[in-house]
Amino acid sequence: MVSGSCLCGAVRYEIDGRISPIALCHCSKCRKANGSAFHSGALCRKTRFRWTSGEDAITAYQTESGYETRFCRRCGSPVPMFVADSQYAVLPAGALDQDPGSRPLRHIFVGSKAPWFEITDALPQSEEHGPDR
Repeated sequence: MVSGSCLCGAVRYEIDGRISPIALCHCSKCRKANGSAFHSGALCRKTRFRWTSGEDAITAYQTESGYETRFCRRCGSPVPMFVADSQYAVLPAGALDQDPGSRPLRHIFVGSKAPWFEITDALPQSEEHGPDR
């Protein structure tokens, strides 16, 4: 069991089971939504995910192009979201409360990464999503 929460603790959730390897997304939308050089995200099956508190504290923002981000309306922390037409939930890895046992697998959308950030590890890099998407 792995749990996660927002900064203020209003939103809490649990994942029963494995979490995918972590992808580091460098797209401009994820960078803006997270205020960082990249978003660290993992996946879990929706059937293994459950909110334990604060689901009513979640709000969302969607751009005209359809990009959506969900966050706690009290503290602004990113929170999990469900991928439409998929069996997966996207988890912000930085909001997990324990070590999930997963590690970064690759960098994605490096074609639009922040010009001030240099990728210095040896993980595979994809200009867009990656080879399995």
